Amino acid sequence: MLKKITPLLIATFFIFSCNQKNEKPTTALDTGRAFIRATLDGDFNTAESLIYKDTTNIQSFELYKILFSRKPDDVKQKYKNTDYVIKQDSVINDSAEIFNYYNNYLKEPTEIKVIRKNGEWKIDFKYSTGITSTN
Repeated sequence: MLKKITPLLIATFFIFSCNQKNEKPTTALDTGRAFIRATLDGDFNTAESLIYKDTTNIQSFELYKILFSRKPDDVKQKYKNTDYVIKQDSVINDSAEIFNYYNNYLKEPTEIKVIRKNGEWKIDFKYSTGITSTN
């Protein structure tokens, strides 16, 4: 009986975990958390899917990925193993929020801006990099 149940449990767990990962965040906070975790984990496919697609954001994120890829493996692992703390959530308006956070590895304050575009919350990556040109 256990031999029949085990594959079913494994399949159920696998399906559930895949569905959870593919769900899009529906709030600014969920989007910010997903982005922070993805960048710390080096999961750039997930992180990139959360970025608002304009030329400046795309170019800035490409540079970020290059710089992250040059970090030593032990440093990447430390990022992956760290936790983060959101210290402040500043609501700008109904379409923009800024999160001030730090990760327990670097302990340096960082800000990200989350904006709502076309009914979806996205990361305005240029805000974090300080680049102000838009298109």
